Amino acid sequence: MMKRFLTGVLSIVAGTALVLTSFAGACSEDAGSVSGPPAQETPPAAFQGPSGTLSEMETVPEPDPEPEPEWIEAVATAYCSCEICCEEWALNRPDGIVYTASGAEAVQGVTIAADWSIYPPGTVLFVEDLGEMVVQDRGGAIQGQKIDVYFESHDDALQFGRQNVRFYIVND
Repeated sequence: MMKRFLTGVLSIVAGTALVLTSFAGACSEDAGSVSGPPAQETPPAAFQGPSGTLSEMETVPEPDPEPEPEWIEAVATAYCSCEICCEEWALNRPDGIVYTASGAEAVQGVTIAADWSIYPPGTVLFVEDLGEMVVQDRGGAIQGQKIDVYFESHDDALQFGRQNVRFYIVND
């Protein structure tokens, strides 16, 4: 019985020695990491996303910046619905409503007249210092790079006068 006891103790000691030797070897290779399934190595400066790893060396292209609009220089004049500005057209105002050549109702801050062969009706122009304006009208003197800005009153149109302006096409 003693022989069996010594054989059992010897087996336990030998097994423990094997486990300790195995553990010591693993620790020296991994420099102190705990034994277990190997961890996935990720570079220190990387982002682990759902579709993979993005390291510092990889760059995400930036979206193209909006192109600078092409500014157009023109002469701007002003008009209103009076007989001085509109001649015989001023006498044809059903219910006092000012309709433009496109059929739209003229609105100060919105309506401009332009050469329809260059800027067809509905073209939106951004006029510097005035904002977005819509080509809704045309006039006999409005040829080429000229625009005519609509005002509700003749005094406002006179105050605007004739100016050099810059604008760009928002849509056409």
